[in-house]
Amino acid sequence: MIQNDLLVQSGRLLRRLHDAGFDCRAEDDFEDIPDHVSATGKPFQSPMFSILRNDFTKGTAFWAFLMQENARVGGLAAQFYDLREEKLDHYLMRTAASQYGGGQRAIEWVAPPVGEMIGGKLVYFGELYFGEEVRGKRRVLTAFARLSMILAAMTWPQFDWMYAFIPKSQARFADYYGFTYRLPYSICWTPDEPFGRGNDHMIVAISAKDLAHVLACGDFSEF
Repeated sequence: MIQNDLLVQSGRLLRRLHDAGFDCRAEDDFEDIPDHVSATGKPFQSPMFSILRNDFTKGTAFWAFLMQENARVGGLAAQFYDLREEKLDHYLMRTAASQYGGGQRAIEWVAPPVGEMIGGKLVYFGELYFGEEVRGKRRVLTAFARLSMILAAMTWPQFDWMYAFIPKSQARFADYYGFTYRLPYSICWTPDEPFGRGNDHMIVAISAKDLAHVLACGDFSEF
């Protein structure tokens, strides 16, 4: 990853946030995260990012919060892990059993392209939430999400892919947030879909090579 491109684009994105009256704050003091998340108005933490259910350590995850006048009005979380030889589809089914299924199978199947294409050193984004007062501010949300993506790239420059899951009805946000790949109907859950998950969710992703390319083109901060 070309560090200069990361710095240039992050500076422009941060300036766009400041011009709109917002800021971005990254946190990895995990003991305080539940209170910070609650302050955004988000009513719960998903199992994959629950501080009570996961033993996060510094350097493996961070939370980014959208700030307005020192108040947290939105945020997201990012986690880094290395799958090594494990396929992403197998990883998703294995972790879903423990996180959502009480040790029982929670996913019927994962679309083959997920495991065939996305793997290695991964950054997973989740916990995306914005308060009602900022949900209609597309440019602010775009700047915040893309700035968080750059922050993840600077934190874990060795990553191969970044990915997240979003409902199909929100597919347009994949472009806003900077992802270059999306696959609908990527996961089929068992009949009892977990709260916050659904069969209509699509995986969205961007590879390290793609991110380097769009940063070098210079328009990652133009929207």
